[in-house]
Amino acid sequence: MKAIPAELAEQVCSVDIDVTATARIAAIFHRSLARRAVNRLGEAQRPEVEDLVPRVRRLTPATVHSLYQDTGDAGLAETRRQLQEAGTPAPTAVYTGSPDPLWLRDGLQEVLRSLNWGDEQVGTVVTALPSEVRRSLELGRQALRSAWPEAWSEHNTLVEYLVFVEGPVRSATLQSTFGAIYAEVQEAGDPLRMFELLLHESAHHALSLREQFTRFIDNPDAVGTHALRPDPRPLRGVLHAAFVMWRIAEGLERYQRTHQAGGPLDGCPVEERRVFALESLQSALALLDESAQWTEDGQLLRAALKARVKHEEIAA
Repeated sequence: MKAIPAELAEQVCSVDIDVTATARIAAIFHRSLARRAVNRLGEAQRPEVEDLVPRVRRLTPATVHSLYQDTGDAGLAETRRQLQEAGTPAPTAVYTGSPDPLWLRDGLQEVLRSLNWGDEQVGTVVTALPSEVRRSLELGRQALRSAWPEAWSEHNTLVEYLVFVEGPVRSATLQSTFGAIYAEVQEAGDPLRMFELLLHESAHHALSLREQFTRFIDNPDAVGTHALRPDPRPLRGVLHAAFVMWRIAEGLERYQRTHQAGGPLDGCPVEERRVFALESLQSALALLDESAQWTEDGQLLRAALKARVKHEEIAA
């Protein structure tokens, strides 16, 4: 686990969002990867780029992939370029580059393998979005930005690309291409679905980031099932489901408070989806309480997740 300043420990064990703390934690994570990139160079070359490491804020998904997959020595010039472009993060953008760079090809195939598609080539990257998806994205972003500014800021801090694909994928995030969200283009044609997607996959990024600094469950590979994925999954996946559902329930409630009449998601079944998120959160927490061996930090996160369920019970 990576070391973290004491003043950031509270955010690591929280499901809520502190914008400043999130940016600092993300920078620590990316700098740890940047040091790995520097260490791939020969000893004589390292001093030429070591001064770039403290300036790193967010490495690209391509660079993250090269480091996680250990795709070989990038060389001095390439390492310098990777670190130089990792300064202040730009807002999240739709990916419009080449559809088959190595990081994206490997990433999409890893997503498909996680859905039991093996090595079949059944997914393709879409770089020209249909008009309804562009409109859905615009409305989903408006809804998130207005309803939960901190979640909007976290999204833009952690995520560089929205990668839209055609294939048997709903949405996904990978540690090996951290900073990229994969989303099925037809799924993204609904504004409420887009709003949830942005919250959902940003939440996976946020929890994956926290997991670089602590351990929440001592038996993360033990198997269980939950409402979002009825196929057996490791308890780490169930914890991710609980974290995601907390974020979605919170986001939808904030949206309802912000837009009591009309708004970007006008006409969408917001309350129905909020109730579903709460029920899914309760289901995931019940399974975790039955099977998970919580660490000390995990108990703190568990309490934060359960607080929303208790809040709803009191309100009811």
